[in-house]
Amino acid sequence: MIDESIGHPPLGPLKLVEAEDAVARSSKASTNKKQSARDRIITAAEELFATKGLHGTSLREIARTAAINVNLISYYFAEKEDLYDAVVDARAALLNDARAISLDALEHRYSPEPVPVPEIIRSLIHPFFALRGEDRAGWDYWVHLLDRETGTDLFTNAMARNLSVVLRRYLYCLHRSVPNADRVDLLFVLELTTRAMVMGSEWDMQAIVPDHATEMFLDDKAVEERIVRSMSAAALSFNNSTA
Repeated sequence: MIDESIGHPPLGPLKLVEAEDAVARSSKASTNKKQSARDRIITAAEELFATKGLHGTSLREIARTAAINVNLISYYFAEKEDLYDAVVDARAALLNDARAISLDALEHRYSPEPVPVPEIIRSLIHPFFALRGEDRAGWDYWVHLLDRETGTDLFTNAMARNLSVVLRRYLYCLHRSVPNADRVDLLFVLELTTRAMVMGSEWDMQAIVPDHATEMFLDDKAVEERIVRSMSAAALSFNNSTA
């Protein structure tokens, strides 16, 4: 269980929830919809996990940033890793819902024929760029906090929860369009596509090519088009596979 105190007697979990909800209800000045206490915790944790890492972020910092009592975090999340999972899953759900809508529309549009390969690739990555266009900082935080945990069980489990089902559906659709390709090759292309999708983040490019990062990667439309063209060509190159 999470155990971090702030030096004064804690309120009971239900009282904390009631208190936080009362605060949210009492100030509706500038927006019609206020974040719940749980959502404020997730929003605060996202930025801190991205900039300081999971293990470099204390619960006190999250509570301070979210403007909530630190003990409320343990009401919603038994472990800090559970909070990390919630942060990852929140944006992954938005992304995958948009992907599903896009692919549904494409399959309906082209039925009974296969969907053209470039349309499939674009359907996989365009929702990310569209959502990032509405909240660039938030999505860059999300990319970076995932990158920090690459190779760990947290990352592996996050991919299993949020990406494996999506890629299976895209693989089925792509194989219809490239029927002579080996499914393993097409899965490789789809995995590369998802990696290329986040490659243009300033987090990485400013460090690797600081003199050219802005001109090369800040134009999301150009990045998207490069990925569609290159990954479509890669998928189609496997259509004559004899393996």
